[in-house]
Amino acid sequence: MGHPQDLMDTVHGMPPPYQPNSFRQSSDPTYGYPGYANYNGVSLYQTLPQQPGYLPSHHGQPLPPYMAPASVNHETRPVLQYQNQLPTRSSGVAVVIPSPQTQRRTSMPTMSFQHKHNTPISSSAKSSAPTRLSSQLPPVDYQLLLLSLAEDYLAAAYGQGSLKALVDREIDMRQYHKLVATGLSCLEVVLKRIKLQPQMEATVRLRYASVLYDETQNMREAEQTLSEGIKLCDRYRLFDLKYNMEHLLALVLFEGSPRASLKFLDGVIKNAEAYKHTAWVYGLRFLKVSLLLKLSSHQDIFSALSHIRNISAIAEKSGDKAILTVASTVEALIHLRGSSSAESIEQAQRALAIVRSLQLDPQVARIPQVVVLTNIVDLSCSLQQCDPSQAVNKMQAMHASLESQCDSWHPDGTLLVPIQSQDSSKSPGGHGIVRKDLRGSLAIIFRWTSWEDVYVLGFLLSSIATAHKNTSDGLKSEQMLKEGIRRLDGNNESDMVLEPISTITSRHIWRQNLKCFLQTHLVFALCTRTAWVAAQEGLHQLQNTAASFPQNIELLDLLIQYLDGVINQGIGHLDAALSIFQRPHFSATNITTTTTVTPAHLELAILSTLNSILIIRDPSHLSHHLLPSLLSSLEPHHSYIKSSKPLTSAHNLILATSPNPTAPGMVKTKQYIHNALSAAKAIANNQLLCITLSLMSDKFFKGVVGEQSEKSARASEMMARKGADALWKSVGAGVVGATLELAGRAEEAERVRDLGREIARGLPEGVVQWEEEGGEDVDMR
Repeated sequence: MGHPQDLMDTVHGMPPPYQPNSFRQSSDPTYGYPGYANYNGVSLYQTLPQQPGYLPSHHGQPLPPYMAPASVNHETRPVLQYQNQLPTRSSGVAVVIPSPQTQRRTSMPTMSFQHKHNTPISSSAKSSAPTRLSSQLPPVDYQLLLLSLAEDYLAAAYGQGSLKALVDREIDMRQYHKLVATGLSCLEVVLKRIKLQPQMEATVRLRYASVLYDETQNMREAEQTLSEGIKLCDRYRLFDLKYNMEHLLALVLFEGSPRASLKFLDGVIKNAEAYKHTAWVYGLRFLKVSLLLKLSSHQDIFSALSHIRNISAIAEKSGDKAILTVASTVEALIHLRGSSSAESIEQAQRALAIVRSLQLDPQVARIPQVVVLTNIVDLSCSLQQCDPSQAVNKMQAMHASLESQCDSWHPDGTLLVPIQSQDSSKSPGGHGIVRKDLRGSLAIIFRWTSWEDVYVLGFLLSSIATAHKNTSDGLKSEQMLKEGIRRLDGNNESDMVLEPISTITSRHIWRQNLKCFLQTHLVFALCTRTAWVAAQEGLHQLQNTAASFPQNIELLDLLIQYLDGVINQGIGHLDAALSIFQRPHFSATNITTTTTVTPAHLELAILSTLNSILIIRDPSHLSHHLLPSLLSSLEPHHSYIKSSKPLTSAHNLILATSPNPTAPGMVKTKQYIHNALSAAKAIANNQLLCITLSLMSDKFFKGVVGEQSEKSARASEMMARKGADALWKSVGAGVVGATLELAGRAEEAERVRDLGREIARGLPEGVVQWEEEGGEDVDMR
């Protein structure tokens, strides 16, 4: 028939007026989370037989191939608007649309044909040819024609969109929305002007509502279309289409009233359980879990856990091991998302133990993505526990599973979870959310992410797992982060999956979010080894990436501000750093037990307070009087600090060095240093070990001559060299030089001090303080 553009450019094929101010932005933050799949439209028009008795109803007048309704309110939504124009594609074959005068002259649209041979036609033949031709033409099936045109328009629109085209800004958004609007109009004409058989009408309503949900802001019309379709399905007992409509209606309602959507789902789930449609009980409960997780409150997370456990109980009773595996994996994810406490990590590992016990089952072997997701969650548990040795082993297992499952991964990330229970035979299915797989058994469709995106996520987790030995292992942790950023910036063949712009944009935003966290960890790694110039450049790149988001992300904004403060402190701009650390959202005093903040926000507030204490601890500082209040602001968060080994080590260091008038004696100071040293050893943090050992040498062996004092000094210097920290290498050299000088080894002491001076010359100007008398010293504030 030719490209839909040929028809759309004709007078009678023009879409509704283009409305650039009514677009709906799509910024779904849950992309990449194994949430329940959205309904993508069911195109089964050709599979449904044309039943006699269901004829077009056009009041005795011929229905043209395209009839636009008088008023169409389809507010198409570009998610990201670009100015570049995509050249119009055309196959060169035009569909002839009769003019209004032609339609009044004849009851059948005329079509032109070209003979194979240029043989002259006699006058008698010329006069009789139109009569014979019109009698041989079959009647036009306007239903099939309009439905085919609708799918052609939508396919042409989606054919313009890919992640590669979106990133390269090659999508003509105006053209895209004109195609979508015309496809919607074709579907609307079929629904309003042609009498359809019940199953066909329900299918068209479902398709029409799904496009409205994906592409427009017209949720009211989508809700009305689905409500009428559900009544139709109830009347003719079309359970499969009914459940698909109820699934989509819950998503539509969630856009305007999340609580109403959840309440509606409760009733649908209750009916599915009454009919014993087990497959749809699974599907609807998974949908509710994904919606609850979008709300993110503590009560909603608890409710999501309750529904997941109900799914697990039903699956275990029915023998659906694949469903039980997915439910247990999602439960582990919810535990990690809800809290980073030891109890949450233990519950997550219990859920993973169920998954491990089922990984050899044939049902589970058919969904390789679950194996990869299990390894990712398992690695995340070790990272939360700050167990570097286990994290490295689990990182290797994760990469092995990713490499082995590459070929079995669907390009768009979808996966079919089979249902094998006896009750599933009673569940309606065949298309949509619950459908039959290649083996003929029912399965539920889930949408996750592409293999390439998961592989980049693996680089991020692997970098965190190996961060403790970054400097001693050839900067491999940084290399992983850079490789992940390079892959996200590149355009791969997997990015050419044709999807609606809303889906493509959600994926693009998710990838940009992932890129931001890769850049964030890269800046942290550079700060750890005092590469301040590279850290400043990395922070600038991170800020540019974050600026491309359509809306501000709170956690990312807090991380950028905190890194800015750390870099200013590292290069000696202490006043600028202190002004950042004392901002209201970084105040530990403002965060109480009644305040709702994420664990990451609380940790950043605690770290900012600790950094502020380091800056103002000098009695000569103008803000030194704030020291007691800053120390007391950490007391309400003592239990949280104690649950984190890195925070425990840093907090005890601060307590051991702060000149607090009420500070205890030497015994308590030794306890603080011991606690800091033990926690730093447990997490293999070379920086904290170096600082703790240097402090221990200064507190307990300063001015002491002996083998133990020299060992302590050299241990701190060795940890500084291992961590590639220029500041503490210089400090360590000074401590060793002072110890050797006391032992009467002046020449060796001078050589070590010269090395420390050379390192100190490479430090930022604001960090080094030279003293005219008493030698050189490095002051870390």
